[in-house]
Amino acid sequence: MSFFKNLTLERVFIMLSVLGSLVLGYAGWATQTKLNELTLDLEASVPEVANDLQQLSRRYTSLHKAKMGEGFLGQENVESYIRRCKDANGAEIGQISITHNSKELDRKNEIFDHVYTIKTSNSDTTLGRKNIVTFLRELEQKSQQMRVTSLQLRLPSRGKVEPHEIPADAWLFDATCTSRQKKES
Repeated sequence: MSFFKNLTLERVFIMLSVLGSLVLGYAGWATQTKLNELTLDLEASVPEVANDLQQLSRRYTSLHKAKMGEGFLGQENVESYIRRCKDANGAEIGQISITHNSKELDRKNEIFDHVYTIKTSNSDTTLGRKNIVTFLRELEQKSQQMRVTSLQLRLPSRGKVEPHEIPADAWLFDATCTSRQKKES
């Protein structure tokens, strides 16, 4: 009891401060220990997680491109894919004729080149270069398999152009597109 007799307000504050600093010291030590554990776990797992995330994102990108770009599942749908591209915004090239040839490249692995020749079907329908380029860009951009391998632009037969004249932007085209595919089982 003599302890509490000589207790003044200042001494109470000092005791509470010592007690509070002990509690805060313990809490700081516990927090630092937890922080060190989390830092070690983070340093160990981040490179692995980052690599996994990078691989998964690349796989997702390729699958997404395949899903969005390959509007066809087999050769019977390639012509409809080409016809969809001809009606794309900015292309709008009208009627076209498509011919298809196949050539076997590797018999062992059953790899074929499917060659599509695309022409304007009517010589009266001429197109601007921008329309033709937009159509061909759509063919390649939306498909990982389809590549434009040849393009010929020609003037319509009804007009002769002198060497010193610049012709109007009205063209007929012949494009050759190749799709290399493995034969479906």
